[in-house]
Amino acid sequence: MGNVTTVEKRESILRRQRKVKLGKKPRSSVFKSMKSHGKSRYMFGYRIQQNWPSMWVLEHMLSSHRPDLIVELGTGMGLLSTYFSVYGMLSEHDVEIISLDLVMPKLKDKIEAINDGNTKILDMDIYDPKTVKYITDKINNAERPFILVDGKDPKSDEVNLYAKGLKEGVIVFAHDAILEGGSNIRWGYKEDRINWEILERCEPYYTWSVEGDTRMMCMRTVGKKD
Repeated sequence: MGNVTTVEKRESILRRQRKVKLGKKPRSSVFKSMKSHGKSRYMFGYRIQQNWPSMWVLEHMLSSHRPDLIVELGTGMGLLSTYFSVYGMLSEHDVEIISLDLVMPKLKDKIEAINDGNTKILDMDIYDPKTVKYITDKINNAERPFILVDGKDPKSDEVNLYAKGLKEGVIVFAHDAILEGGSNIRWGYKEDRINWEILERCEPYYTWSVEGDTRMMCMRTVGKKD
């Protein structure tokens, strides 16, 4: 079989969707055809880099934790920032959203306009000490903050960099991180096995039973270790 273009893939998915609507059973599930790491995940008509099980995890967090501050380390294409901004716009309480990256998404101005000016996408280096201080101060002054770590691997370095300055009880998400085999973690795609001991001030928080690869670890900061 020759190369299949993205357009051809989408047309194939639409044909299968039409078969479902007409009551005909397709040869394979529409959802199975949307590969977890493929290019078929869209939100608001734009590609989103997170997979759907990860979004279910975030939905659970938003409904149960009701954060008033959301920090995203790594904006990427900006669709997750858009998702958070819509949450902030619809929320009954004020929600401040800060997303950091060195490359600004094309949708930056539109995303920042969604949440009544409470969403900011900033051109900042997440490893710069000034950035770390700025973010930790913002989080420590919030009532129900959470931080999403989604910069470069290894994610454990980013978690430790920020967690060491955070107050106790802050919810920390690490994207591209999977809990496997008890207390072992696989970070990113390199499948490095890292014990919880390497995370200086974090403990497991939520656990979900979600079918599929969530690629999302949820932690909570604790008191400093002896």
